[in-house]
Amino acid sequence: MGWLIGAGVLPLCVFAAWCILRRPLRVFLEDLHVDQARDSFRRRRERLEAEFITSLGRFDREEGMRWDDARWHDDVVWARDRQTRCFLALVGVHFDPAPYEAPRERRHATAVFEYDKGRWRADGKRLDQIRPDEAVGRNRRFEPVAASHPKPRPVG
Repeated sequence: MGWLIGAGVLPLCVFAAWCILRRPLRVFLEDLHVDQARDSFRRRRERLEAEFITSLGRFDREEGMRWDDARWHDDVVWARDRQTRCFLALVGVHFDPAPYEAPRERRHATAVFEYDKGRWRADGKRLDQIRPDEAVGRNRRFEPVAASHPKPRPVG
């Protein structure tokens, strides 16, 4: 009779532990590869920007040419998509006004790069008229990922 009760309690305990530990375990596993993803992005950034422009130009030639002339910012805002859980690199750009064109007050955008299954993708996804920090702050779809700093090594 005791083993029958144990056979019922053990699966219930395993299920309860899984429910409690599922989110912290997922966050731990996601954060495990963040530093590797950041290094990979920094090494491949120029190529990814070129892939982004090429991909964008396939769908809209004028938009591809506009982004080809854009000035890319050095800063990267790291985030995670709350729906897909993909790690994201958000890079801001600004556009110079064309000659004889009336200047508009907001001439900037954000390029979105996705890291999924150990590989960066540049699919031409963009957020128009919004800076990367604004996208993470205002858009509930993006969750900020804090920049990790290497631990200082003791000297001596």
